[in-house]
Amino acid sequence: MITALVNTQDGEPPALSAEVIIPLVVAAFKDHGTDAAVVRVVFTDDEHLRRLKQQFFGEDSYTDVIAFNLNEPDEPIEGEIYISPERALENSRRYQEPYLKELRRLVVHGSLHLLGYDDASSEDQARMHTLEDHYLDAVSDVPES
Repeated sequence: MITALVNTQDGEPPALSAEVIIPLVVAAFKDHGTDAAVVRVVFTDDEHLRRLKQQFFGEDSYTDVIAFNLNEPDEPIEGEIYISPERALENSRRYQEPYLKELRRLVVHGSLHLLGYDDASSEDQARMHTLEDHYLDAVSDVPES
């Protein structure tokens, strides 16, 4: 069973509902042969993501999404995806995409990181972007909020 939990750091309602997030996570995981996982999606602010990036990756910069695998090798995936709605809004303006679509893309992007994908090179980034588009299209019938 794949379980996705959704919350925020500040207690405000999440930027996307569980009804939108769960099908995106499930589609990516099942397509990769994973049928047991627990994923926590946390919407938080820019400063929290910046501190996480500094603490765990040694980089003092803003980012839109960070994913952490919490499981031991050979155990079902347990992970956390942290998303900055502020960065998502900036991305949506930069790429001229709807804000909610950009949030959905970040959910998929974080899921792909939990599945082992990396975006360090331009080739890796292109591959992840293609997969993001695939899952956004595959789960396009889910309500936006």
